[in-house]
Amino acid sequence: MTLSPSRRLEGHRAYGRTVDAFETVAWRPPSPARFENRVANDVATGSEPDLSHLSDGVPAWLTITLGGLVAALAGAMMGGALQI
Repeated sequence: MTLSPSRRLEGHRAYGRTVDAFETVAWRPPSPARFENRVANDVATGSEPDLSHLSDGVPAWLTITLGGLVAALAGAMMGGALQI
């Protein structure tokens, strides 16, 4: 189907407006203060403890024992998978 010159001009005008909306000049990023990261009903104002504060009370023997148990379990699972 061919377009007549008047229909072609009408199509150019109609689609030309949508192209202008996607130009980089027309877009701005939202301001950083737009969203707040807190939950709406969050009343606690203290910060959460990080890993270094949580690991201060753990004895060294417990870390070594748990690491050994995880390694033994991983070895047993790999041995079972290789057996099949």
